[in-house]
Amino acid sequence: MARAQKDTRPIADQATSEAACTYAALILYEDNQEIVASKLASVIKAANLRVEPIWTKVFEKALKGKKVGDLLHGNTGNAPAAQSAAQTSAPAAQQAKAPEPAKEVKKAEEPEEDVDMGGLFD
Repeated sequence: MARAQKDTRPIADQATSEAACTYAALILYEDNQEIVASKLASVIKAANLRVEPIWTKVFEKALKGKKVGDLLHGNTGNAPAAQSAAQTSAPAAQQAKAPEPAKEVKKAEEPEEDVDMGGLFD
């Protein structure tokens, strides 16, 4: 009986894992394939990468029921709201000024008063 060979490749860091899953999802989309964790893992393995299995599951769940083409082309239904928010925040950002450095205020030194402590420190 043949023994399965252990995968010794290092697991990719978070940024690489996210990028690998993103590209794998795009490849599956372009090939009109269903975007599921097992297919994402196959594409990633074919690219000679290794990611934690959670990443493929996260991407499967995030893209389930979504039209990837609409996400790519910005047809998410929120485009007008996002555009108006961007237009509204631009003038506000231009008007915002950096805070001026705090000016150091020196207090006039008051002379110390002699307080009678009843001979406590005499």
